[in-house]
Amino acid sequence: MPLAVQHALTLKMKKALPDFSSEHTLLTAMSKKMGLSLMKVRKIWQRRDILARLQKHHGFALQPHVSTGAKGLKRTATQRRYRGYRLPGGGRKSAFTAVRDSLLVWFETQRCHGHSVKKVHILEQWRLLMTKELLDLRQQSEAAVDRHERAALLQLVSEGEKQLKSSAVDSGRNRLKQLMKDLRAKDMVPDLKTQVSEVDEVVRAKLTYQALDHTLWLTCFGPEAELRERVSKPAVLRANLQSMVLLFADQVPLWLKSGSEKEVYAKWESDPYPQSLLRQELLDHHTRTLADRTSDSQVPPLLSAELPAVTEKRKNSGQRQKRSFADPDAHRYRLTYEARQGLYNLCSDAPLVGKVLPGLLVVHGAHARLNNIDSAGKFISDETFEYNGTLVVRKAKTSAGRLLFGWRKARQSDPELFRRISVMSQPSANVDGVIYVWAQQELAALTPVCIQQRDCYAAAWSSSAAESLLYSNHLQTIIGPKMTASLQLTDTDFSRSFKSLCRSEMDRLRHAGQTALFASGNKEIWHCSHLDLIRCVVSAQDEMSRRQDEKDWIVSGLRRNGILAYKPDLSSGKLVPLTDAECCGQSMGSARTKPSWLEDRYLWRVGSVPVKPDWSAIAGAQAVADLVEWSLNHPHVLSSEEEALLAVPELPEDLQIPCIESGVLTLSLDLQRTAWRKQLATSDDALAKKRERRDVKAMLALAKKKLHGKLLEAMRHRLKTMSQQQALARLVPRAAEPKSQTKKSVKKNLLKTASKAALKEQKALEDQEALEEQSGSAKPPLAASALSDPVSAKAAELPAADKGPLFGKTCRVLLEEANCGKSGKCTAHNVLLGTVTLTGVGATCATTTLFADDVCEVEQAWLPPLKWKGMHLKRALKQVVCKACLGIRLSLEEDSYASATVELIQKKPQMLLDQHLLMGWEMLRWHFWDEKSEQPDFFRKHSVRLLDPRLCVQFLYQEHPNPGLLPALAHEATDYKLLFVPVWAPGPPCHWTLRVLDRREGDEVCTQYLDTLATVHKNCAQNAQLLLAALIPGAVLPDRAKCPLQKSDDCGFWVLASILWICCQLRGEGPASRGSRSRLVMDLVAFLRTWVGQMAEEQKKLEKSLADEDKALKKALKANHAKALKLAASHAAASEASTKAAALAHEVLNQGKEPEASDLSASEKAEIEHIRQFGLRICSRCSWQSGCLDCCWEKRERYLLNKLRVSLGLAPLK
Repeated sequence: MPLAVQHALTLKMKKALPDFSSEHTLLTAMSKKMGLSLMKVRKIWQRRDILARLQKHHGFALQPHVSTGAKGLKRTATQRRYRGYRLPGGGRKSAFTAVRDSLLVWFETQRCHGHSVKKVHILEQWRLLMTKELLDLRQQSEAAVDRHERAALLQLVSEGEKQLKSSAVDSGRNRLKQLMKDLRAKDMVPDLKTQVSEVDEVVRAKLTYQALDHTLWLTCFGPEAELRERVSKPAVLRANLQSMVLLFADQVPLWLKSGSEKEVYAKWESDPYPQSLLRQELLDHHTRTLADRTSDSQVPPLLSAELPAVTEKRKNSGQRQKRSFADPDAHRYRLTYEARQGLYNLCSDAPLVGKVLPGLLVVHGAHARLNNIDSAGKFISDETFEYNGTLVVRKAKTSAGRLLFGWRKARQSDPELFRRISVMSQPSANVDGVIYVWAQQELAALTPVCIQQRDCYAAAWSSSAAESLLYSNHLQTIIGPKMTASLQLTDTDFSRSFKSLCRSEMDRLRHAGQTALFASGNKEIWHCSHLDLIRCVVSAQDEMSRRQDEKDWIVSGLRRNGILAYKPDLSSGKLVPLTDAECCGQSMGSARTKPSWLEDRYLWRVGSVPVKPDWSAIAGAQAVADLVEWSLNHPHVLSSEEEALLAVPELPEDLQIPCIESGVLTLSLDLQRTAWRKQLATSDDALAKKRERRDVKAMLALAKKKLHGKLLEAMRHRLKTMSQQQALARLVPRAAEPKSQTKKSVKKNLLKTASKAALKEQKALEDQEALEEQSGSAKPPLAASALSDPVSAKAAELPAADKGPLFGKTCRVLLEEANCGKSGKCTAHNVLLGTVTLTGVGATCATTTLFADDVCEVEQAWLPPLKWKGMHLKRALKQVVCKACLGIRLSLEEDSYASATVELIQKKPQMLLDQHLLMGWEMLRWHFWDEKSEQPDFFRKHSVRLLDPRLCVQFLYQEHPNPGLLPALAHEATDYKLLFVPVWAPGPPCHWTLRVLDRREGDEVCTQYLDTLATVHKNCAQNAQLLLAALIPGAVLPDRAKCPLQKSDDCGFWVLASILWICCQLRGEGPASRGSRSRLVMDLVAFLRTWVGQMAEEQKKLEKSLADEDKALKKALKANHAKALKLAASHAAASEASTKAAALAHEVLNQGKEPEASDLSASEKAEIEHIRQFGLRICSRCSWQSGCLDCCWEKRERYLLNKLRVSLGLAPLK
């Protein structure tokens, strides 16, 4: 600075000195005003007298460019212009320019490689370079011959030593200032701290763009087979492309309780009185008080309380430590807010629109979600999750305890606030796998088509996240690792403003709350409540939404970050580039990105298809960055021999990465040579270790890929039995690593609570398994053949290998074994082997491992199994069953057919007859009969029917063709939802099978064929095909379904057991609700034997009563004749008042008239007319042969006429 300017500054400072309390405050104010350091201003002030004397002697000008030179002096224009200033190039020259140039090269090289350079590093490097330079100068001086040259060199050495010595004073502060000036460097705070090199940043940014473009193309136009790997229902997704939403979500940490860090302080607080003066005044005060103090002086009080005021004593306190009346622990309370921004109209002709979606607030506490707890503090629906290896199960309508208690009270105070945000709790207030799945369940209701872009964090890569995305039909793409701060919309355009708004709102609430406390006379620190916290977040969210409505910062930010580049054109079937006009006039590029990231933004396409991102390029970029770093630290000039040795067409092993081999990443010739140089310089042991690590890493990647594929297969299999919403609601999310627990300890813990009876049952099961093993009939063990390859073996070691979709669920055993129908907790679902491990199965708390197809998840809506009622049957029920199954004749009915005689069921296994199947069907009807229901008949309510087995046999094996059988078959097979068709065929052996026709899902008929023999019974299969063709022309019998095999000649019982098995599922009990079908057969044998026995007794009673009725008929004829005479006499006495029966009796007895059909009552005529229209002239009561009064109208008419004749005393017609 020129001397004249320094003198002018001292004059201004002298003039302003009275306005300041001390010189220190004056110097501080002038430092800020002039933009100079405080040390520089202090030096000028200390030299004020010297400056005044020199200025008076020389008379330097403040404006030399307008001053003229003295007379007789020839000055150039440049000299005149800079009079009083240093001329360009003037001043002391650096004696060590080579050191300065070397330091500049080193500094720029370090920054070019992205290294962190501190001031101390620059000083140390300068010292190193200076030491080397001085050593060279000493060597030159020793070798110099000329005395003057040697003296000059020694003078330079002396000057360098002085500089080195001065650099050790005051930590080299002055030397650093000069060095920073020479390097044209500036000491600044970094905006982003990262471990990613420049090469990594370029690759990861481009991979981020490629991932979004390829996902967008795949969603709209990609092959459905490839799309099916990421979503569950591609057809539904493609049908709703018009409503597709691009969702951008990221987490924002919040310290809401602390509010703003800065506060406003008074002048006497920000610029206190100098300590030097205070110390002197305090010393003088102590001197006076000690001199004035006597032995009888009183001790001063600790405090003389008075009202606070801005006194001179307070102004001159000198306390530089600024204080704030606030909670010192407020900064420890952290929350996490997941911000969500949506982009709409990307697949429509409407303009692009962004929208701030309701966010998610994650607070501290045990895992819970506020929207699943009602106002009474009970869970609304079931929720199950695993945390730290512990499975947590919460049932609906049970108490939530203290979970989110404060937030529940806040919701009661202002429910409207909680409709605009979702609140969940997690032990560390972070988004883990459990919170992610719960949030995804909320996002699934947003739109049927959604592409989510998130950053790379653990929860987004978990298996729970993959399951939730598949079930919700959403796709996910990611921001490259460590690139969130540069590319994620939340970080670039949302987070900073949102945090500022939250702090401002908290400051407002704190001021109002603290003022209210002070007004009430309570000087306590104000603490914010849960309601205050939610108000801060919601107000900031609403403000960001309002700003979005004013200026679409979402579309602008996405375009500026390079995310928004393409738009699907559904008419042409390809992606078209977006223009700046379509993106609110915003162009690509920002201060957080580099042009090299975006210059090829529209070139990553093969034709019109975006390239698929090769994520191995991240590893390739890291390898290239390591190679560049190695070349910096190992400079070397190759000889011709080494050049020849390195002329190898392939790359070293470290760089044999798919992305480099495919040309995604290319290396210059220098880098290739450096790679081989590094390879040759590395020891064989180090190369072997690298090779081993590389192989393990590749094996792990393949294992994860295979495990992911198996998991997808398991999830798709799960979707065959339930809807997307059901699967998403039943998903068991997982978080944290599970604690290892041996199978032995699990079994030991379960058996602690088992009862003695259960232990005895367990012992019996173990003995039975031992006997099966000895006899050779034991089930083969679950083989590990799927783990024969090393990839599968490595995948089996991953923690997620045993965490399939059934993990944590209560499952029911479907396998035909002792535990069939019993439930247990699934502790492992191995998706590689397709096996599940159930613990606590049945009353014995057994542990068993089965295939996943042999178990099913227990649903909450399943009903408990219906228990069998006692066999105390009423006679009316028995008579109905006998009439339907045995064809019992009534009195006065023609004997054109013979009633079937009941065949009793023996204790040993036997072939059931058609009457047994019919009686078994009626027994099942009685079993499912519900007196409390509006429609007690379960079979009629659900349109379940059984085709009479006698009709099937008559149709297949009749000696004389009956044209009425085919219409009878068609009539029996109409108006049903579920039809069971028993099929019999002669032997050897004679055998019953079952065909099931199912129309519950619609008009299309699903057929199922069940055969319990070890080999297919050909005759039964042929008969089943004939019956199927008769019922459904053109239908083909399918292959027999999987079912257990019979062990003896009891196929009829297996048919009834299969019917019962299906009806139990129809009732809502779930599969295998009553155990295995072999157990059902045993139950049916006992119950049907009792049922048939009672029907046989009832048949004997009916036959006896029929004989008694025939004997009493003769007596009845005489009595009825006398009664008819009386009726005829009454008709003759008073014809007007006589009844129709009296008139008929008069005509028959006095006029000799025969009763006719016209004489029947109206109801009887209606019965005859109904049978005339709908009767088939054959039915099950007459064994589908001769016809009876239930199917033939002539026989019904004759039966009713006989009843009329008997009532008139006439003999029945023969």
